[in-house]
Amino acid sequence: MDMVDLGAVAALLSVPTAVVAAWWTKRSAEGATSAALLAGRIQADAAIAAVQTQSFLDRDQQRHIALGSACLEFLSVSDALVGVVKRLPNLDSNERQALVAKHAVPVETRYASLELLAPPALLAAAECLLSQCRLLERCALDRAVLRTTISALEAGWCPGDPEDCTNDSHGTAYVAWELIVDWARKGEDERRNDRGLLDYCLRDSATLTDMQVTQTLRLVDRCPSMWDQLIGGWVRDPLIEQVESHRKDFVAAARAASFTAPPGTQPRDRERSSSPPRRNCAA
Repeated sequence: MDMVDLGAVAALLSVPTAVVAAWWTKRSAEGATSAALLAGRIQADAAIAAVQTQSFLDRDQQRHIALGSACLEFLSVSDALVGVVKRLPNLDSNERQALVAKHAVPVETRYASLELLAPPALLAAAECLLSQCRLLERCALDRAVLRTTISALEAGWCPGDPEDCTNDSHGTAYVAWELIVDWARKGEDERRNDRGLLDYCLRDSATLTDMQVTQTLRLVDRCPSMWDQLIGGWVRDPLIEQVESHRKDFVAAARAASFTAPPGTQPRDRERSSSPPRRNCAA
């Protein structure tokens, strides 16, 4: 092959080489672009995930704050109801019913907020406290009548030596007190026989107004099943003690909920649970 032929061959070979070089350059550029696009996609996905995570954290934090506020509000209104019921015996009987209703309604509405926010264990404790508040509301007026009567009769006992007391009203105050304290343990016939004596002793003791005597006798005739709890004692107040016991349980459950994330705090968990577990709210 001569020099002319070699030049022709070289010229022919130079064309494919240039094409291959151009193709390789393009492929390298496309690879770099794909790598850049992939890196950008990864960064974008990470950014979106971070935003979503922050959003979840923000929502969880807001829910946690709302739950704390709901707990405090429920505790506050239940305490207010208890405080009012404690003061009822010292208030005018005409004001009692409206005052109890005014403080009982907020307990119901604040509990409704907890139903939407509280995890099962906390909601169960709140339900028990609500149950005791409802019981206290139902018994509040009867409790006030009996405790007013008992306190008045105790104040009407002989301030000196009962054995040598010559004041008849002191003696009838004690007899009336004794009849009322034991009234729930009397049989139906015994109550019927002692009804007139109690009426006389209440009026003769000069410790109660006519309205208070009438209210007491109406309650005596009805004799609620919780008579002993309504009366209480010099030291104990069973109805209030029951509420305070369930209040402590609720506070403990609220504190536990503030340090942990029990099942049910997230909406997805709440959907899987059809209803919170029930607790025995008996005293």
